[in-house]
Amino acid sequence: MASGLMDIHDLAQNPAFVRRVTASAVFAAVQVGGEEYDGSQYRIMRRALARNVVTDPETWGAVFAWGAAANPVIEIESVDGDIQYTVNSLWDAVAGAYQATSTAPEPAAS
Repeated sequence: MASGLMDIHDLAQNPAFVRRVTASAVFAAVQVGGEEYDGSQYRIMRRALARNVVTDPETWGAVFAWGAAANPVIEIESVDGDIQYTVNSLWDAVAGAYQATSTAPEPAAS
């Protein structure tokens, strides 16, 4: 368990950990690519990240490694399923994809 900032740094830089997170990110990208496309900005952002991860896995694997390492339950000995769950939970934040939380109409311009 990463208990301090240096622990997070060390885990995020651990080559074996980064390789596992990279594989998880590529796996997630394939899953996102298979999602139903509805043309929403949310889906566009998710798919854009999926394309980036598949075409440059080393760069994006390192990005996801930092987020995964910051999760207090993730450690070098974590099972693959826990790492995959963490990568999946980071996807929208890394993609900058957010679903609308309200269906209220936009205010009219004056």
